[in-house]
Amino acid sequence: METPRPLEICFLPFFTQGHQIPMVQLARLIASRGQHITIVATSANAHLFQKTIDDDIASGHHIHVHLIKFPNTQVGLPEGIENLVSATDNITAGKIHMAAHFIQPQVEAVLKESPPDVFIPDILFTWSKDLSKRLQIPRLVFNPISIFDVCLIQAIKAHPEAFLSDSGPYQIPGLPHPLTLPVKPSPGFAVLTESLLEGEEDSHGVIVNSFAELDAEYTQNYENLTGRKVWHVGPSSLMVEQIVKKPAVVSEIRQECLTWLDSKEKDSVLYICFGSLVLLSDKQLYELANGLDASGHSFIWVVHRKKKEGQEEEEEEKWLPEGFEEKMEKEKRGMLIKGWAPQPLILNHPAVGGFLTHCGWNAVVEAISAGVPMVTMPGFSDQYYNEKLITEVHGFGVEVGAAEWSMSPYDGKKTVLSGERIEKAVKRLMDKGNEGEKIRMKAKEMQEKAWRAVQEGGSSHNNLTALIDHLKSLFPVST
Repeated sequence: METPRPLEICFLPFFTQGHQIPMVQLARLIASRGQHITIVATSANAHLFQKTIDDDIASGHHIHVHLIKFPNTQVGLPEGIENLVSATDNITAGKIHMAAHFIQPQVEAVLKESPPDVFIPDILFTWSKDLSKRLQIPRLVFNPISIFDVCLIQAIKAHPEAFLSDSGPYQIPGLPHPLTLPVKPSPGFAVLTESLLEGEEDSHGVIVNSFAELDAEYTQNYENLTGRKVWHVGPSSLMVEQIVKKPAVVSEIRQECLTWLDSKEKDSVLYICFGSLVLLSDKQLYELANGLDASGHSFIWVVHRKKKEGQEEEEEEKWLPEGFEEKMEKEKRGMLIKGWAPQPLILNHPAVGGFLTHCGWNAVVEAISAGVPMVTMPGFSDQYYNEKLITEVHGFGVEVGAAEWSMSPYDGKKTVLSGERIEKAVKRLMDKGNEGEKIRMKAKEMQEKAWRAVQEGGSSHNNLTALIDHLKSLFPVST
């Protein structure tokens, strides 16, 4: 009797956690369906996810990490600097992006030595298009941003006349919803994103860490324009939870957060975090602190701050208003975390009623999964687009917005958003009243859709099955 053999699938994640985490989760999900997975990664990047892979292997999943050498010497970086989370400036980040091109010969050697049935690279490996064509290996592209963002990029490219003015807001035509951008995308960002769209060509489709109900009209818009299939397999973190049930590790900071949150009323706390890459200037941090204080609401604030070269220890606290921490501690109104924080745990606590975020896609998906509405303050790149999906398309967030466009998290912003502007946005969401309740209700409705999507019979669960079936259909049945 003939039985279909497992697929051999090769994944190539990019060198940043915002791309790497959901892609590795996708690989684990496909491995859980009986397919054989190889993840190609450099040593320092593999170290970030190897423990979860080892757990999957122990559970009987066929998943292997193939190590390649990060081209430190070629790009001029010290050993061990292999991920954007280690970068603190544009020069270092640029070298890490350059390394993504230098690894092509090593990846080609891996694919030639053990040709997979399917190659799934991150969208940022634009050379993968020509490589897969030359080696005749079917390719899908993993896109860590939403398909909504891609549609916005395409609309902007098709309508340059929308940006003739020197000042916004700019209305973007040709989309399912009337959308506006307060600031003009930088020319460099337009060039970058358009090259990424070209990299999607000649693929069997695009896999996104999202669920169909979140951007249904935009999926149809994209598929009609490109003729390529969109595979929504997400939120990947929720889907992984369905196959891996592990007890939470109780660390000191987790326990401290829980104890503090347990003392607060339902939906009364604002959580503030700008991800692992965005570094706000001292002036912006100062205004943010003033806005939080003036809002009158309780908050947990995760602060990632770059200490300037030559800065003395006694200068460390000058980015906060004088007496800020002491006042918040005395009033039991604010908790500052300087370093890592258990974000999913915080977002899923009943006391948390809002999330002030930079709008990175993983953060957005985590907030949706927890049913927490957002106060949006985009930092760079596609985050300005994500803000529009949250606020203008679905209405489960309030804009702080931005005064200028940054292509990189390391670009210093000339304009500082005022504490009054931040205070106003926080109050719109967190004050008792109709507006905040309506926004919160929309967030809960989207959460329910996300959770239904990952259950058996849901859209993402079915999409994963359909994706594997489609890939199997490309190959002959073997015994």
